[in-house]
Amino acid sequence: MKRIGLTVVVAMVLVWAQLGVACVGKTLFIGIPGTAGDRMLAEMVSTLINERTGTAVKIQTYRDSREVYEAVRQGKVNIIIENPEHALALLGRPAGPSGKKAYEIVKGEYRRKLNLTWLEPFGMPQGYAPVLTVETLENYPALPKLLTKLAGALNGDAYARLLKASDGGERSKKAVKDFLKAKKLI
Repeated sequence: MKRIGLTVVVAMVLVWAQLGVACVGKTLFIGIPGTAGDRMLAEMVSTLINERTGTAVKIQTYRDSREVYEAVRQGKVNIIIENPEHALALLGRPAGPSGKKAYEIVKGEYRRKLNLTWLEPFGMPQGYAPVLTVETLENYPALPKLLTKLAGALNGDAYARLLKASDGGERSKKAVKDFLKAKKLI
């Protein structure tokens, strides 16, 4: 009888240990093409997530959008930063709609065709927004609410200043962190 009880206790400890390990070390991956603007926006998303949740976030740079979307399809990327007008072109839609209209079109088509969910745009004239895989939404249900805090936070002037400060290294990380602190987001 003692042996059965000891076996059950050991099994429970092993199960709990495995569950604990499953929560530690999770990393989100942001996929971007190699432009300075994409890098700066990814740093903003990465810093916000890391500072507010403690979740590790890594930014992966690809040669172009085609490689980014291939990485998403393969499950190597959880988040991308996308522009609605660019997304329309990727979907093979004619260039015409812009702004809110383009956003609404790609939001629906990305969900249906690519299993990706658009969040609210950052608010600058270029209309960039975080786009997450549905699996990421399921695993990190608080992420949309957190990232929506960036909606409207970045106007054209702030974007230009941050872009100018972005060197792809520590200087851009500091500029992004200072911006998020000034907006009281972290």
